[in-house]
Amino acid sequence: MKLKRLSLTGLLLIPYICVFSQSVQLKKQEFVYKTVKGHEIKANVFLPNSGEKHPVLIYFHGGGFIFGNRDQGLETPLKEKFVANGYAVVSADYRLAPETKLDEIITDVSDVIKWIRLNGEQKYNMDTGKIVAAGGSAGGYLALTSAFNADFMPDAIVAISSPTGFSTANMQMGDLAVLSRPGPYDIVKDSVVSYGNYDSRIDLWRFLGRNRLALYEIFGFDPAEEPEKLKKYTLTDNIRADFPPTLIIHARNDRLVGLQEVSEFYDFLAGKQINAELHLVENGHSSELIRQHPEVVEKIIEFLKAI
Repeated sequence: MKLKRLSLTGLLLIPYICVFSQSVQLKKQEFVYKTVKGHEIKANVFLPNSGEKHPVLIYFHGGGFIFGNRDQGLETPLKEKFVANGYAVVSADYRLAPETKLDEIITDVSDVIKWIRLNGEQKYNMDTGKIVAAGGSAGGYLALTSAFNADFMPDAIVAISSPTGFSTANMQMGDLAVLSRPGPYDIVKDSVVSYGNYDSRIDLWRFLGRNRLALYEIFGFDPAEEPEKLKKYTLTDNIRADFPPTLIIHARNDRLVGLQEVSEFYDFLAGKQINAELHLVENGHSSELIRQHPEVVEKIIEFLKAI
């Protein structure tokens, strides 16, 4: 069966920002997993109170690759339940577009896994042979790309409300001249950003989307004019037989990423005989999905225990 590909607008998904009550006070530690042009890219880690080695959940926030950060992108029920189940939970920043393009953002995802493989046991008593890459929305796509690097792929992947492919159908790029006008684009400088001001980054995301320039700014090229360049980003073009066990969580009524596209991606994985499961709920996207269906966290833990 030929896989239909998701519209590129799926890359521009905004995570729903929810406020959860803090029922458990977990100590946050920070580490720097790489430095680019003098800019430190950081991750938070939350550890269980246990002397045993901890399997690791690395979570990548959403935000259309343009906004979001490690503090506001990690859902509290996910953090609390995983720590209660003996996991070290890592919430990782990555460089943001348009200052950094998608190919380098994907490199950050691989590099944080590499850092944990090499340093996690010594520094945090992590079980570096049990690493799960997870994320919501655009962060879910990044979690899926984490297996592109065969040397440092995770041991399992959890993708929540994630875009799963690309299409250039009906795409029209806007006028680049608007970037030189006064407005939200003024915050974009020749520098690395991985934790920008939340409100101004959202304004930038909206501005680029409204002017049909977000995709150009994320990729660094017009995908409608150079569709051959999309191959390196397309999941189905980069999945090998050794792709890790994968849990896909999606809402039947997700209005941002169509269920049919996600179902067909799951069928693609199954056709490759990859250990994959598609778990459906009724409504919600990314953080909103977890808020409305907190039981999915138990589903994730159940899936990981079974592999």
